[in-house]
Amino acid sequence: MALQPFRDEELNYFRFAHLVINEFPKAIRQTFKYMWDKKFGHLPGYQSWDDSIAARNLFLVTEGGKTRVPIHLSYEEWDCSVLFQATIYARTFALPDSEGHLKNLSHLYVKPRKLAHGKFHASVQSPGGNDEESVSLSIDQLRLLRNSICHKPSAKIDGITFEEWVRHAKDAFKALGVETDTIDKIRDMTKDYFPTEKVRSLEEDLRKASQAENRFLREEIEDRLAEIAQSLQELQDGLKRIEAERKEEFESLNDKSKEERGNTKERSKEKSEEKHKDDTGRTKLGE
Repeated sequence: MALQPFRDEELNYFRFAHLVINEFPKAIRQTFKYMWDKKFGHLPGYQSWDDSIAARNLFLVTEGGKTRVPIHLSYEEWDCSVLFQATIYARTFALPDSEGHLKNLSHLYVKPRKLAHGKFHASVQSPGGNDEESVSLSIDQLRLLRNSICHKPSAKIDGITFEEWVRHAKDAFKALGVETDTIDKIRDMTKDYFPTEKVRSLEEDLRKASQAENRFLREEIEDRLAEIAQSLQELQDGLKRIEAERKEEFESLNDKSKEERGNTKERSKEKSEEKHKDDTGRTKLGE
C-alpha cells in the first residue's frame, strides 16, 4: 500500500533516493575496479581486482598501511562514503602535482574548481581530455548529488531540480563508462513502486548514508588536526634545535673571543716587558 498523500515532489524525492542508494555505489564500484586494474593489474606482485582478501590487502599496502576503507569487508559492501575514500581521496591513485608531490585525485582535480556550497560541476569532462580528471569530476559529482539529497530538509524535490539532478547523474555515469538505462527506468517509476515499506527503507538508508558521511568528515578533520599538531611539533623541535645550535655557536665564539683577548693581553705584556728591558739597557749605556 502506497503512502497517502503522495505528491509529485515526494515521488521525485524517492525516485532519486532509490537511484543514489542502489545505483551510485554500483557505478563507483565498477569505476574503482577499472582504476585498480588499469594501474596495478599488470604489475609484478599485484593482481587484477577480484575482491579477494589478497586484493584488499594489496589495496591496504598501496594506501601506506593505513586506511579508513574497511578492507575486511567485500567491496560489494562498501557504501558511497567508503567508495569515495577508495577512489578520489585514496593515496592509491594519487598522482604528482606540478611540483612533483603526490596528491590524491580530489586535491588535484576537484579542489581547484572551488565550487560553492550546494553547487555542482557544470561539466564532468576534462577540458584537456585528461581521463583521470574526467573520472575524478564524475565521482565527485555523484558525491555532491548524494550529499544534496541526504541533507535535504524535506522529502520533496521539485520537477526542475529533479530533471537537473538526473541529467548530472547521467552525465557522470556516461563519463565513467557506466550504462544509463537504469537511470531512465528509475526516472519513470510510478507511485506503485514505492509502497510504505519501500519508502521507510529508503528513509533509513539515507539516514545511514548521512551518518556515514558525517563520520568520514569527522575522521578527516581529526586526521587533519593530527597532521597540523605534528607539523607544529616538528616546527617547535626545529626551533629548539636552531636555538641550541645558535647557543652552542655563540658560546664557541665567546670562548674563542676570550682566548684571543687572553692571547692579545699576553702579547701586550710580553711587548711591554721587552720595551722595559730595552729602555733599561739604553739607560745603562747612557751612564
